[in-house]
Amino acid sequence: MPLLQSLILAAAAASLAVLLVSGERTGNARVKWIFKPVTSASFLLVAFLQAPRSAYDWLVLGGLLLSAVGDVALIPKGRRWFLAGLVAFLLGHVAYTIAFSTRAALSSIAPLPMAVIIATGIGLFLHFRPHLGRMLWPVAAYMAVITLMLMGAWAALDAGGAGSGGQVALAATLFYLSDITVARARFLPGTGFANRAIGLPLYYAAQFLFAFSIGSP
Repeated sequence: MPLLQSLILAAAAASLAVLLVSGERTGNARVKWIFKPVTSASFLLVAFLQAPRSAYDWLVLGGLLLSAVGDVALIPKGRRWFLAGLVAFLLGHVAYTIAFSTRAALSSIAPLPMAVIIATGIGLFLHFRPHLGRMLWPVAAYMAVITLMLMGAWAALDAGGAGSGGQVALAATLFYLSDITVARARFLPGTGFANRAIGLPLYYAAQFLFAFSIGSP
């Protein structure tokens, strides 16, 4: 029964995300304030319905909660709110990274994905660097953390195989990509609605995949 309830919640959240994307398109702040917290609450409820038990489960739940806080912090405009959201998401990534370490050591990642992830992180940072201004060091720290998070997830894939390990690696990759769309919207002038329309579904898909990974072996 919890699985059925979780799937219903995920389907409802997908509908809410569509409405949220519509709000992003029109710039309607009221729509964001309504649908962002509700959609985030949905993935938290799904996580609780999986009956968290292990250290991995509770760490992922902590990452989901911090992500929900970051979600809300990014609704208002302004550097302080953006920085608050950045810190919340950074701590969420730390929680996920520690969660993955309970399944596999970071050093167990295969050489090819490790090289691709590190090269991608360096390339993205160099791409954004001319636009960062006073946010240079916070963004550098954030890039380092999400790079470690993604490496930890792929290490878990190597350890756990294509089942739960594959789900975690996919979730982490989608979260990483959604973070890039947030950075593009914040730091690169001229990024439009298409960027947000891609980023939001990636983000929510990642969080629901994380939530459904709770309770898995």
